[in-house]
Amino acid sequence: MKSLRILNKPAKPVRERKPLESVSAPRTGDGALRAQSRYRNLYFFVAIVNDGQGRAIAKILNKRQAAASFLTHASGTGANGFSHVLGFDESHKQVVFALIQERQWGGLKNDLRERFSVSDFSRGIAFVSHVDSLIGLSAYKMMANVRPLGLDKGDIPMEETKKNDDYEMVVAIVNDGYVDLAMDAAKKAGARGGTVLTARGTGNEEIEKFFGLVITPEKQIAIILVPKAIKDAVLRAIYRECGINSKGQGIAFSMPVSDVVGLVSAEGPEEKGPVAGKAGN
Repeated sequence: MKSLRILNKPAKPVRERKPLESVSAPRTGDGALRAQSRYRNLYFFVAIVNDGQGRAIAKILNKRQAAASFLTHASGTGANGFSHVLGFDESHKQVVFALIQERQWGGLKNDLRERFSVSDFSRGIAFVSHVDSLIGLSAYKMMANVRPLGLDKGDIPMEETKKNDDYEMVVAIVNDGYVDLAMDAAKKAGARGGTVLTARGTGNEEIEKFFGLVITPEKQIAIILVPKAIKDAVLRAIYRECGINSKGQGIAFSMPVSDVVGLVSAEGPEEKGPVAGKAGN
């Protein structure tokens, strides 16, 4: 019988595995990302304009190097007189959403102020809210348009931009048919109007069963811009009229607004009337 000879081969070196953190998207403000380029704070941008004006806003966003914008249709619920001052006489609206860089807002704000002054029909309102986080390094680089250090042409540093952050965005989500009740409650608390979107909800069956609720899929969403001073009163008024335990099954919350343009009471005399000799597109 042949004997077995055991060969003592040297063990293969164990390949060192990179820690998970090195292959994951770095957190916002990561040192490595800062070393490659300036970290760009992001804003969530919302513009509400008359039907047919959304594409003009999208062109302005493209001009200012916004990575992407999204347009949807809505209806306006402005208080009598106030909607006329804003040029919001039309009930059909378009809402434009986008993520922009904080440093783009100064120039974009100037472009929007000029656009809103073309005619009564071109009037609108736009505001921004600071984005707290964004998942995915590739998504961040695209939305922030990461480039070498230095301001891009046409950018206005934020410290040179006069900001109006005295407002909050109240969002109320209610069952279809109850948005007027929510808006009436908000107006009684001091809100001047809002914009309504149609949506569809999807409830969690386990949570619905636990709380004894049935989430109606057809929803309406009201976006209401209000001064900070009355934000709590508006939220309480909406909850009293159509809270989660009512037939409206409403949920309302607020987000801080970093700046706003197009609001007559905030913008001063230059926003009160259209520029003479110009017609709306």
